[in-house]
Amino acid sequence: MQRDNPATRRVYWVLSGLIAAAMGLAASGSGNPATVEPLPNWINVGANLLCVLIAVLVLLPRTRAIGAIAAAANMMMSMVTNVLVDGAAYALLVLPFNIVTLAVSVLVAWHHRQDLRRG
Repeated sequence: MQRDNPATRRVYWVLSGLIAAAMGLAASGSGNPATVEPLPNWINVGANLLCVLIAVLVLLPRTRAIGAIAAAANMMMSMVTNVLVDGAAYALLVLPFNIVTLAVSVLVAWHHRQDLRRG
């Protein structure tokens, strides 16, 4: 965002980097090995590729807002999947990671909302 002062710009670069790192971490750890009936492997591969794509979108200034929105949606879907597929115990284990990533994603998306209007 061109209206940001340098300090604010640096803060949002760091937050965007944290989102990208979280998406990379999510891609590397997709699929709980303790699941009784795990999802098909192609679903895990697709989810991992989506996380990598979101990480790239968040790091690029022109696509940061849409990447942050996608990261927030991905984390919400992850929370639902964790409860329905992996069980409540695993969902509670990874819930802090999901909530922090969701909160940072929403913050970055909100800050860059003007970028969506510029098209």
